[in-house]
Amino acid sequence: MSFPEMSFVAPGRAAAAQPAPGVLFERRRSQRRILHKAAEVRLRGVGDEMQWTCQGAVLNVGIDGLACRVTTENAMRLLVDQHVDVVFRMGSLPTDFDLRARVANVTPAGSDHHRVLGLEFVEGRRLQESRPALREAITQGVDSKG
Repeated sequence: MSFPEMSFVAPGRAAAAQPAPGVLFERRRSQRRILHKAAEVRLRGVGDEMQWTCQGAVLNVGIDGLACRVTTENAMRLLVDQHVDVVFRMGSLPTDFDLRARVANVTPAGSDHHRVLGLEFVEGRRLQESRPALREAITQGVDSKG
């Protein structure tokens, strides 16, 4: 069995109306940095869900969002488009990022016990104030220093 060659369409680029077989489209708005050392993420509910919290592992971070691995039990409590507060740190950087995010997707994580959450940061004052430090952490790769 042979597989077609695959190509990558970068974020922000328009793919052809009829892409060739095997063309992958990047659904994120920005590229992500994969963390080589696992980082912990804490999620908190907002609004009526203020008492809900969970922890997970950050898989990758971009200027517009992150992906994290959480238990299936916690993932099943969330809905796509629901807002959560996200607190995480990257590598040895002493800064905790505390941002509001929207659940963009929930996908299997290789077992029945875990799911991957795709989270998009919500524009607002917290993101605007954190964006320079977040951009620095992503571009400098602080995850490899800590």
